[in-house]
Amino acid sequence: MNKHVWWLSLVVILLAAFSATMSVAAPTAQEAIEAGNAQWAAGELDAALASYQRAAATDENSVDARLKLAGVRMARKEYRAAVEAFQDAASINPDDAKPFIGMGIAYLHLGQDSLAHAALTEAVRLEPARREQLEPLLTRIEARLDVGTATPSAD
Repeated sequence: MNKHVWWLSLVVILLAAFSATMSVAAPTAQEAIEAGNAQWAAGELDAALASYQRAAATDENSVDARLKLAGVRMARKEYRAAVEAFQDAASINPDDAKPFIGMGIAYLHLGQDSLAHAALTEAVRLEPARREQLEPLLTRIEARLDVGTATPSAD
């Protein structure tokens, strides 16, 4: 075989190998979420957090990525960061009750009862079927706030 042909063949093979390694796609948001789920299940909260952050960065319209991110923040007792992630999820899909439920619980952990009440009330407005589930919690918050459900007088 001619020396030049041999070198050319080697270059082509090396370029093909390099192209193959470069074409390995970054994980999709769903793949990052699935990795985060497995890590969270294994108790690896730091790794799960990184996976969910990667998912959120990969797909800026993924409500699921932000809900998972918020959930792991709650598990780490990072309630302010959880509220921010729930707010991000709500800004992407303001008609989804789940971010408002999570936000309400995070606000309760922060001792911000009025914000918790507002978030949970919004969740019930968005998804009335959740009323029965959330009513006991709303009632307890109202008792602490002394909000009550009295209607204004008709003076």
